Amino acid sequence: MDGTLSDSVPLHQTAFLSVMEGFSFPSLNRDWASYTHHTDTAIFEEAWSSAYGRRPSLEERAQFHIRLESEFEEIGRGRIIAEIAGAAAFVEHLRNAGWAVAFATGGLRKMSRRKLTAIGVKFADDLLVTASEYVTREELVVQAIEAARIHYAFTPGRVVSIGDGIWDLKTAAALGLHFLGVGTGSKAEILASAGATVVSDFRDRAAATASLQQCGLAQY
Repeated sequence: MDGTLSDSVPLHQTAFLSVMEGFSFPSLNRDWASYTHHTDTAIFEEAWSSAYGRRPSLEERAQFHIRLESEFEEIGRGRIIAEIAGAAAFVEHLRNAGWAVAFATGGLRKMSRRKLTAIGVKFADDLLVTASEYVTREELVVQAIEAARIHYAFTPGRVVSIGDGIWDLKTAAALGLHFLGVGTGSKAEILASAGATVVSDFRDRAAATASLQQCGLAQY
């Protein structure tokens, strides 16, 4: 989602940091990439466990979700969420070409719905798997594949995960999936150096589709 389809990382990060600091942890590691699992819920749970020596209760986790979705809505009021160039058209192109498309995101459901709607990506809610339901990225991707299997009534053969972060690549590798990276600059360099096929964006649908067809499982 963020950085792959929607250009929403700064907005999301601003809301996330504000909410995490609002919990007044005795100490808070703000290097989100250093956490074991890179999802909103996983980072919150690890920060809570580190601070209080126990996992947050269901009520405490629910309070985090409510605060984050509310903060994202408030900060994003009046701000435009742009797409990664060509993303909406590329998703539609994949569907028309016979791909079964599902969405797995480390963000929460309400926020993710807003992002997809803002950039003009059509989606069925049962094909959107979020950190509102699952904690780890591995769980998210596995459940997205299962959601696609049920929705499209097919047995998955070749599965390609598309993402913009090294954590996305590691998740795909852990699950034995093919991977296509998205990004420019240092982000692209990190993914490429780890063996991933990388496209800068989706404006050239033919080139992006060719990369999708050709990419193999990255080794790192």
